[in-house]
Amino acid sequence: MRLLLLYLTLQSLEALQPWCARAACTHSRACALTMMAAKAKTKNKKGSTQKAKPVAKGFGAVKVAPLSPELKALVRDGKKLARGEEASDPRRWLQLAAAAAELEEYAEARMIMEVGLETCGEEGGQLLVQAIGQMRRVGPSAEVAAAGSALDWPGKGDETPYDPTSMRFKRYSAPAWPADCPRGTRYPTGEGAIAVSETPVLPTDECAWVVEQAERTAREIWLSDHADSSNIGTDKIWAKGFPDRLWLREVPGLVEWFEHRLRTRLFPMLHSLYPEAIPSADVLRCHDAFISRYDADGMASLEVHQDTTDFTFTIALNPSSDYDGGGTVFPNVRPADAPADEPFRDMVAAPDCGCVASFCGRLHHGGNAITRGTRYIIPLFIYLDRNKLTDRQRGYLLSEAGLTLQAPAGLDVHSELLQPQRG
Repeated sequence: MRLLLLYLTLQSLEALQPWCARAACTHSRACALTMMAAKAKTKNKKGSTQKAKPVAKGFGAVKVAPLSPELKALVRDGKKLARGEEASDPRRWLQLAAAAAELEEYAEARMIMEVGLETCGEEGGQLLVQAIGQMRRVGPSAEVAAAGSALDWPGKGDETPYDPTSMRFKRYSAPAWPADCPRGTRYPTGEGAIAVSETPVLPTDECAWVVEQAERTAREIWLSDHADSSNIGTDKIWAKGFPDRLWLREVPGLVEWFEHRLRTRLFPMLHSLYPEAIPSADVLRCHDAFISRYDADGMASLEVHQDTTDFTFTIALNPSSDYDGGGTVFPNVRPADAPADEPFRDMVAAPDCGCVASFCGRLHHGGNAITRGTRYIIPLFIYLDRNKLTDRQRGYLLSEAGLTLQAPAGLDVHSELLQPQRG
């Protein structure tokens, strides 16, 4: 949810200006905002209030501490907003959501914006639409969904529970956490923050099917992109050099397959790797996923950077024998079980087909250059849809303020399979 906090922080500072439609933040701008937010946090640390701790730990704990004065103030502001004439002003909802995000109640911040959007309507609430932005997963078009429903994709119906004991992972550590890391990290030392699987998490036949489906859909896109040498590897969304990218929602069957494997393999895997940071697989949320194609004759690598995510991981979709080079570069790391005197050095994680490399998104990483052939991966950008200050169930502030959300909310709102389980 850190991208949400950064966006809301920016918007709250500008909320008194006219709320005309504006373009969403680019990835590079989000990284710059992360650094600004971290500096602002350091500057204001002395004046910050102490967090209220839950009496019983764990997501959705039954026994929790009473609401802090700051949260009670949010409840009062919510009641006042709902009853007042300003309920139709999206800026007021955005300010309320920004206040919740500043207290690290990220799930509440998103739900406040959802209620504001329902109240203002999409036409009047364009500011909220933009603020929610990529926080909402986008489903396939009706045409693509219809084509996908007719496919008998591999793995369909496989409900075999994920067994972490059958998987082998190699863990790596960074010497220190990045200085500009935002609040809320569970890995301040970088210890064991990287996990690279040595056994396939996804069946290789499923990975081959994904590549086949993508190439069938994207063949015209690849040819168009490479017809003009000045266009090789460019991405019009980010306006910078980037490997060829195809959204899963553009390919028949891939969203259905992907969400099935998120639920049965990938989310349980991530929870098992980082149990101290992820209280339950149900709180994991993924941005729109896409397939990246690194090619020796096109965009072969990606510069070292940071993601604005809680976690990031990549799925290798084709055998390493198809290419030379490739993998994810991690500067200055070492095996987690290495002796204390072993030096940190640059490392390339190059898992084979069906395997993954997962890590805390704020760690520096990049795409190692392909020197022969083509490499396909799915990068996943993961957020925790939870309230980090109180660990209370999402929606508790809305309930306290007497506000209701009519439609289901979530980054994967279009997927019934991934709706959070409620007791």
